[in-house]
Amino acid sequence: MPWNLEVTEDGKVLLLTYRGLLSPAESAGMTRQTLERILETGVTRVMLDCSAAQMEIPVTDIYKLPDRYEAAGVPRSIRVAVVVPHDNYKRELFEFYEDVCRNRGYFVKLFENHGAAWEWLRLENSH
Repeated sequence: MPWNLEVTEDGKVLLLTYRGLLSPAESAGMTRQTLERILETGVTRVMLDCSAAQMEIPVTDIYKLPDRYEAAGVPRSIRVAVVVPHDNYKRELFEFYEDVCRNRGYFVKLFENHGAAWEWLRLENSH
């Protein structure tokens, strides 16, 4: 399993870390587990650490993600910080994900490093 899910100590952020190659089948399983964890914990902040990942996911699968979020009942108040791969592997997929989610009312923001992503999530948590 090339991903790991955990809730931060304060219970406010779901941390999803990807490592290595992620196939479409693994992505679908990871998405299902992530949605379940969001709904069971009630977190409204998510950190997607893709800094060491290689996503091999079709654009059509990415396009359908907001539909899955909506069908699962994920609130539009959720905020997602995505740390893009350090080597910019298929960065256009991450940019597309950000655009698709924002167009559907889910606030996703891309970051180059962990520090900036965590700072943004902390600021968002203070409101």
